[in-house]
Amino acid sequence: MKKWVVSALLVCLATGSLLSGLSVSPAMGATTPMKRNSQVSQPVHKPIHDMVVFNDYQVVGLTAGGWNWVKNDEFILPPDTPLDVDLTQTTYGSGTNVNRHEVFLDGVELTALGGETKSTQATLKWQVPRFSIPSSQLSAGQHTMTLVVTDAKGQKSTVNVRFQVEAQNYPYIYEGEKAIGASVPSGSTSAIFGLFGSRSFSSKVPGTWRLTNKATNTEMRSVSGLVFTSGSLKTGQYDLVFTPDDSSQSPWMTTIQVGLAEIYMGTDATGQKLTQNQVITAEKAPSTVKLFSPFAGRWWVNGTGQTLTNSQSIEVAIPEMLAGMTISVTFEPNQPADTTTAWMDTSTTLQIQVPGTPEACGPSTATATMDVLMQRNEKSSLMLERSNLYSSDVTVKLYQNPVHLIWLTTAADHVEFGSEADDDEGPGVWAVDNKVVDAAKLNWDHTALALSSFKPGRYKVNYYSKREPRQSWCGYVQVIEDVPPISSSPVCDPGDVGTVPYPTPMRFVTKSGKEYRDGDRIVVDSQSDLNDLKELVLMSTHVAYQGTKRIILNKSSKTERSYVHVPDLIWEDGETLLGSKQEYGSGTIESSNVVKIKYNDDTLMTIKPRHTDQEEDKSDTDGVKSLDFKKFIDFQDGKPGVYTIEVTNVMGYRTCEVVYSSKDYTKNTDMLEKQQSMTITIEVQ
Repeated sequence: MKKWVVSALLVCLATGSLLSGLSVSPAMGATTPMKRNSQVSQPVHKPIHDMVVFNDYQVVGLTAGGWNWVKNDEFILPPDTPLDVDLTQTTYGSGTNVNRHEVFLDGVELTALGGETKSTQATLKWQVPRFSIPSSQLSAGQHTMTLVVTDAKGQKSTVNVRFQVEAQNYPYIYEGEKAIGASVPSGSTSAIFGLFGSRSFSSKVPGTWRLTNKATNTEMRSVSGLVFTSGSLKTGQYDLVFTPDDSSQSPWMTTIQVGLAEIYMGTDATGQKLTQNQVITAEKAPSTVKLFSPFAGRWWVNGTGQTLTNSQSIEVAIPEMLAGMTISVTFEPNQPADTTTAWMDTSTTLQIQVPGTPEACGPSTATATMDVLMQRNEKSSLMLERSNLYSSDVTVKLYQNPVHLIWLTTAADHVEFGSEADDDEGPGVWAVDNKVVDAAKLNWDHTALALSSFKPGRYKVNYYSKREPRQSWCGYVQVIEDVPPISSSPVCDPGDVGTVPYPTPMRFVTKSGKEYRDGDRIVVDSQSDLNDLKELVLMSTHVAYQGTKRIILNKSSKTERSYVHVPDLIWEDGETLLGSKQEYGSGTIESSNVVKIKYNDDTLMTIKPRHTDQEEDKSDTDGVKSLDFKKFIDFQDGKPGVYTIEVTNVMGYRTCEVVYSSKDYTKNTDMLEKQQSMTITIEVQ
């Protein structure tokens, strides 16, 4: 406040008097001066303000005659600064004495700042403890503070002080590396939706940028200039402050928030905060569940067709027919066009549990019928497997090896021939194991459920028509990844069939424990980012060798049993050698992977299994343990550009089926494959 005191003193020197320009309250001081036509002074004791100080600068005092002087319009409060008030006042009385003070700002009483003290002293002088008015209550412009002192007799004295609050003079700051478009207001929040990301800001005037981790209060980066780039930021909150070189301008600040968008129960941010995949319970069915996010975006309710775009809130309709079911609601916030996280999954999904009991699986309560269509492989035609299935608690078994395409549909003709065919039940809401199914597992008009999109197993399926809620279906369906049982034919021996792999997502793990998966993008703009890429270990589903095991070939015979010893192999998820192949003689499963490293679409290296003519008992010793990606960047002299790592994982498993044709049974064996791919992009800045 020193510069404000100096400024006020210069004004006083220029006017020649410390009391110039005063605005004095009509209240008297400790004594009242005589009237001009009176010969005798009659002392009158009334409450008085001895001194008022704003932020260590005195604005009210006493003259020699006992009157208050006031320095109106001399005190100027800087922007975004609280006002500290020191107050000394005196009251007079006999017996019990009271010294009470009241504070008004622009005519509105600030009751929390008032107070009083009591004493038996005839003259009670009270140094009121310092109190503060926060900057949030002091807008830019002129204000008047009114201070009232009252004694035990109810006598009052009032003083009014006018003062100024200086307006903020923020620089114009823009998102991006060019100072164009709409400016970003100071105090706003800049959101990055995802697990990590970066953001750039620019200014038209020079200054210093400082980035601070809000959780730890540690400074992460300090840069001088017109442009600031945050670098890759993890989930959390960060304060970015820009201080202009021009001291007449105010510092500008924004909070960079990295993470998924918040969602709250209700219509604003005062409701319960919800997290990813949290289960909430609806009050009843029918009813609505209100959800809110501080950010606008797209909402959709899985399977029911309810969607909203560019909205901060949604009222999820809970129909009565979905009693006992779970409904998924997904929110995806709007992203700026140039955001670095546009390729990430930024959506949040919540589960709404509907109270009540699900409909029973019986023809008396569910009146719709279902057909089953199956496609054996990509080149074969859809075939009607079952027709007119009524609701029942009896499990319907469907065999397919390997599982390619299975539709449970309200009308087989409608699925095969589109809108040309009639479909009595029409589009519906589908649920599997009491959970409403996402539209991605339904056909174009929600008249069929893709059972093959689930893993082989037994499922309870519910269908509710959108046209007519009384039209519904409920049943149990078991998808079996095998050929239908044949009564008498050649059989597939245990050594003919391999376990089908159900791979987990591939990922690279760094020495520090970070995980990168398919679609991840890494921004390298520091040496620490580069050092974290020195040891990338591949984690994937592959064949693991457990030794050998003995298989009985003819279990039916107790006297003439034959055995065979085969490699004991299992599917395992974990560390995998790069460019390795796990193939073991007569094993029923095998795996391999190929890794390609590219720079700006030019292939730098391919790591793949080596060819050998020798049959080996074990081959998983071949391959590279980890990938030092820093070397590839160093080989390019650290030039900026886009590097990619492409990994293809191939998992093979033996199959066997017995086919009946021309009055003969034929045993067919084959090696089928499942493939996984993963692409990671590394951008060097």
